[in-house]
Amino acid sequence: MRIPLDVAHSVVRALHTIRADSAAGNVTQASVQIPNSQPAWAQPLSPNLAAISIEMDRWQDWAGEKVGQPNQYVNQVLSNLGERTGAMPYLRVGADSQDRATIDLSFEVMNATFPAPTAEVPIPEAAHISIGRDFYALSGNLPNGTPFQWGVNLASLNRTETVAQAALIADAFQGDRAHLTANVHLDGLEIGNEPDFYNGGKPGFDATWTPVNYTKTWVDYARGVSEVIQLGGDGPYLTPCAFTGFNAPTWIPQAAIEAGLLYDDDIRAVIKQINAHVYSGAFGYGYPLTPVGGLMDKTTVRTNLTMRANEVTAAKSEGLQYVFSEGNSYANHGQPGTSNTAESAIWGVDWMLQLASMGIERMHFHHGVGYRYNFFQPVATDADFNDGLNLTSRAHILPLYHAGLIVNEAIGTNNNSYVAEISTANDNVVAYGIWENEDLVRMVVANTQVYATDNESAQQGRNKTDVSLVGAEGRNATVKRLFVPQTTAMRGITWAGQSFDTEDGKPTGQVTQESLNNGVLEIEASSVALISFN
Repeated sequence: MRIPLDVAHSVVRALHTIRADSAAGNVTQASVQIPNSQPAWAQPLSPNLAAISIEMDRWQDWAGEKVGQPNQYVNQVLSNLGERTGAMPYLRVGADSQDRATIDLSFEVMNATFPAPTAEVPIPEAAHISIGRDFYALSGNLPNGTPFQWGVNLASLNRTETVAQAALIADAFQGDRAHLTANVHLDGLEIGNEPDFYNGGKPGFDATWTPVNYTKTWVDYARGVSEVIQLGGDGPYLTPCAFTGFNAPTWIPQAAIEAGLLYDDDIRAVIKQINAHVYSGAFGYGYPLTPVGGLMDKTTVRTNLTMRANEVTAAKSEGLQYVFSEGNSYANHGQPGTSNTAESAIWGVDWMLQLASMGIERMHFHHGVGYRYNFFQPVATDADFNDGLNLTSRAHILPLYHAGLIVNEAIGTNNNSYVAEISTANDNVVAYGIWENEDLVRMVVANTQVYATDNESAQQGRNKTDVSLVGAEGRNATVKRLFVPQTTAMRGITWAGQSFDTEDGKPTGQVTQESLNNGVLEIEASSVALISFN
């Protein structure tokens, strides 16, 4: 049974009535003081910042049915993102499903069994996955240069099984079958997913399962894995923790580090990052429905991320990267009427650049077939997998995809860019600077004010903000814009004049940009602008 989208949308429409304060078409003023030089606190931008996490129970829908038969649509939409930074999006494959998987080589690729859907979980993850002979080898179907992190089972507490999965991964990437995956790169290996949730009902776990137990178990399994796969160097690195964040402050990376996660020198040498999961909230299970504008709210974004600042500091103090290896807008596959609307795109831009400005390496947006918060759906589906866009007849993008396009263009292809937030007093305006060789080369400005009307003639009445870029007067610059019909729009969205809502994933239309008007940017409610200085 699926959650009735019309019910959720009726609530959204009511909220529109309450918050549709943009019909008058007011123009407000704001200013941004451009720093004279690159701030000392600017953080390096990874070209893989906009990364992907995939629920592996329907892996063939993403990678293709068989080795050598890729999903061309998936490869196209990933390539659109990759060409903007010169680096293909980083794929993490596993999630809940990895802890429900066992090897069964009688299957060519895989077999999955699923529980019945419920009102709370209309698209459940697999109850069990059988990993077949070609399961990991399908990785080679993805675009050239794609980096991977693969997950293996910890929750079964079967060390032999965990090691066997690592050995099969090694065979696909380093052994006799490595020619099938030579075009991609295995960068990470994750032992277990969200272990802080294990004592919530998984067999063999109870209240005695703590970060101390987890750490002891993880290190033991890591030693076993290290015997069957070449770790470090050009091989994969281990990626511990992957805690949800919902069980802080008990389950935080610092607890695992204090429990001895890094004591074994051999294991420490093949760890380069701490994994964490992050969601802005959750949908269902009694959580209140977030109103329109609540996801992209400037204060909310900063509050949600600031809570992780100590974890980032702890990881970096140990010489490790800090990575959000899974996350998105709202857990439980997204909130209808928000996660699958233009608001998610505006949120995604601010979210990624904000976390990058905190020194966080990557944000892996979680994906599953039919999930409402995806960048894209990989295949046509039946009605049970409707993400709210009513496009089950074909693969398609969702609004959040545009956040990846914008952020990747902002990062650029220099591979040596830095980001810092540029403060603004306006509650609805966010701004970031991008520096290369200590020169300001690009800015991203977003207006997070709600605009809620379906009336096209009312576009002229849309609220606008004139943002004065103090210090940029007289500088030549061009502007690209994200256009959304309204905050809750699911389609009709364009980036720089192009639509990516096509059957083959290739954009249509000509790229459009305009000149910056003497250091003043006019930006509409619910929109994003990318400024490139000449």
